[in-house]
Amino acid sequence: MTSPVVVAYDVGTSGVKAVVVDATGRVLGSRVRSYGLSTPRADHVEQDVEAMVAELGTASREVMADVGMDPVNVAAVALTAQMFSVVPVDASGVPLGPMLSWLDQRSSVEAARIRRAAGPDDGYPRFDAVLTAKDIAPRICWLETHEPDIARRTARYLDCKEAVVARLTGTAAIDPTGASAFRLVDPETGGWDPDRCRLAEIPIDKLPPIIGATEVVGYLTPEAAEATGLRAGTPVACGAGDVPASQIGAGAVGIGDVHLSLGTAVYFGILSDTRLEDPGRRLGPLRHIAPPGWLLWLEIATGGAALSWLDRQIAGLGGPQERDHASIDASVEAVADEMEDLQFVPWLTGERVPLFDDAARAAFVGLALHHGRAHLIRAVMEGVASQIAWAYEYGLAYGITPGTIRAVGGGSIGDVWTRLIADALDRPLEIVADPQDAAARGAAACALVAAGLADDVRTAVPPRIERSVAPDPDRAAQARARLTTFRRLYPALREAVA
Repeated sequence: MTSPVVVAYDVGTSGVKAVVVDATGRVLGSRVRSYGLSTPRADHVEQDVEAMVAELGTASREVMADVGMDPVNVAAVALTAQMFSVVPVDASGVPLGPMLSWLDQRSSVEAARIRRAAGPDDGYPRFDAVLTAKDIAPRICWLETHEPDIARRTARYLDCKEAVVARLTGTAAIDPTGASAFRLVDPETGGWDPDRCRLAEIPIDKLPPIIGATEVVGYLTPEAAEATGLRAGTPVACGAGDVPASQIGAGAVGIGDVHLSLGTAVYFGILSDTRLEDPGRRLGPLRHIAPPGWLLWLEIATGGAALSWLDRQIAGLGGPQERDHASIDASVEAVADEMEDLQFVPWLTGERVPLFDDAARAAFVGLALHHGRAHLIRAVMEGVASQIAWAYEYGLAYGITPGTIRAVGGGSIGDVWTRLIADALDRPLEIVADPQDAAARGAAACALVAAGLADDVRTAVPPRIERSVAPDPDRAAQARARLTTFRRLYPALREAVA
């Protein structure tokens, strides 16, 4: 192989994927390696960055062997990763402690303090968001308060992607979307806002420089080259977090274009050419890595994670990579007329849009003696579909005219769940081919531009649409009825557990 290629890594919650992409945007090979989460205490969810980097290196070596790639032909590397986590690192980029995962909720006290200090509307006008324990800034505050020794030695507070890039290059920097996710950026200038940092009591000098997603952060160190099987000195692009990278990988690159990521969490990304105001005064948009400039991010906190939870407890579904989707689809289709009033509300880790309630909790409601494994699986699928529809309605209130919805992520593989979602939304879904590679393709697009092999990150890795899923009018009406009941469950359950 003599043509130039790039290598992209997608550092997710449950594992890392390494892909090799040629100059035309074609994926030549991919490999996945798994790792886990640690929950040392209630509301504490952590991950080991060093373990992530080790598995990244193994996946890198494996995919290189699969495609017979000579490291000399790798023109650049880029990463994407889960967002809204925090890693304290020293001046060399070495983690000083575990990563506080996006699932971590230990910083509720710090979030409440910031909201009180920020004034009216719980601080929405000051931060473009109402900050909760699911946000980055309160997590940094928690570390500053509860881990003073780590805080004293911390040179930078980084999100997951930035922490892994720093480990590979020794250099820290962050892309515009990743920076805006901290909610500490001036929306006019795109730089860190001293007033926001002062209000949140976060040291601005411990935040990383902001550079473009297609700019080179640094170069693989000899240690990183040894781990990945690549050459020392290979350029590493800044890359982008999973939200903007999946938007690019889905090909949802025009104004109003929508992508729906069906992964551990579920979220919408909707592109806008203006900075949107939330009529509910809860959530502002993120900056995007490419024109038209703004990305409305609507997260449902527990999506595929709800199926994984059910799998761990009773269902025996198999891990996300090994699931027999055809068998699961057949079993849940067989019980479609036996659900009666069974519903599942998927708030296993609280909920973002539209509840913005970290204390909300999940439940099965309406269980009967005849309900079994397949009924529970279908209830989880329907419950997440209802939550997706509810979040989508929240997004429509911004005044956006959305375009086609393109679905990516592991949840796009099975037929029944995507059909349930299309019915709940009463909108067609376009399923992107190789949907689990979407974020990695977005990262590869950044690497191709950084290497001079492509001109525009939006078109560097063109997607292919595998199939379209249209809503059925009768099933959509049933989904609307379920959503009506679903909405009523929130205040009832919240009062019961308050």
